[in-house]
Amino acid sequence: MSTYALNKLLREVNRNPQTREKFFADRAAVAAGFDLTDEEREAIIANDTGKLYKLGAHGLILRPFTLIQQMPEPDYLAAIRS
Repeated sequence: MSTYALNKLLREVNRNPQTREKFFADRAAVAAGFDLTDEEREAIIANDTGKLYKLGAHGLILRPFTLIQQMPEPDYLAAIRS
C-alpha cells in the first residue's frame, strides 16, 4: 500500500494552490502523478472520504482536504466512522 503517496497527494492539494486548481479540474490527472494503488486512485477520483480514511489517509491531512471542499463536520465524522 502506498499510504505515504496518498497522504502526500492530499497534502499537496491542501497546501499548493496550483495543485489544488489542477486537482479540481482533473482529479485523475493529478492522481496519476503519484504512486497510488488502484484502490487509492479510485477513492481519490470518487472523493470517497471514508475509503480514503480506511486506506490510511491521516485525519490531520484528510480533514483540511475535506474543508477545502466545504464538507460539513457531521458528514466528515460519519464518513470516517462508517
